[in-house]
Amino acid sequence: MEEKFFISKSVGGTLSAVLYTTHEPFIFDEKEKAPLIIMCHGFTGDKDEWGRYPRAAKIFNEEGFDALTFDFSGSGENEREVVTLSKQVRDLTDVHSWAKELGYTWIALLGLSFGGLTVLVSNLPEIKTMVLWAPVLYYRETFEDEKLNLFKILDNLHKRPLKLPSSGVGGKILVDKSFSEDLLSLDIDSLLRVHEIPTIIIQGTEDTVVKAESTRRAFSLLPPDKGHQLIEIKGATHDFDNAHLEQFINVSLEWLKRIRRKTK
Repeated sequence: MEEKFFISKSVGGTLSAVLYTTHEPFIFDEKEKAPLIIMCHGFTGDKDEWGRYPRAAKIFNEEGFDALTFDFSGSGENEREVVTLSKQVRDLTDVHSWAKELGYTWIALLGLSFGGLTVLVSNLPEIKTMVLWAPVLYYRETFEDEKLNLFKILDNLHKRPLKLPSSGVGGKILVDKSFSEDLLSLDIDSLLRVHEIPTIIIQGTEDTVVKAESTRRAFSLLPPDKGHQLIEIKGATHDFDNAHLEQFINVSLEWLKRIRRKTK
């Protein structure tokens, strides 16, 4: 079953969300909650991610997991405002609080691309595991490449924010210099070296947005004794779909089931 609703933000306003549940009724069920996967979309994306997230959520449901998708502030069906990593971390914190208040006790985070970076830096308590799909960890290599060179563009902005095409509903998203300043304050290597939550990174070998060699470098910094895993999907690009999508989902599901058995 799926139900669309809104989650209140701690700073005012709401986030558009969809909860995919393994059984009815929806929110007011008094039974013990199923394990929950909170799914975070990528930069310029939304809670559907071209249909990939609903597809994954329904497969997770079949295996006993509830799944929540939502739009970050300034994205998807939410009111337009400037997008930053800090806002996304705050949004994820609010969503996690909502899930805890609803009675979920076993919670995993899944993040795609920029959503993967959001998941990694969120540092939320009591998270059982993280699943990162082609995460933007070395953001300079993604946002400062020859084609985009976003940071340089943002440096030259004056008053008005830059409007970027959105992959989802709601029209263009807004970014300004605060987007790059926020990222430049982040020391990703230091975060990786102390990251203890069991995490799987799934990466396409033909991804030109988040390159496989960058992900391998990031993975090499993770503590080797915490059970982290890197899986590469041969031939998958950053816009993976069809058979590659099924591989991403299946690898994620096997990992989630394994962590679930260990942490019940």
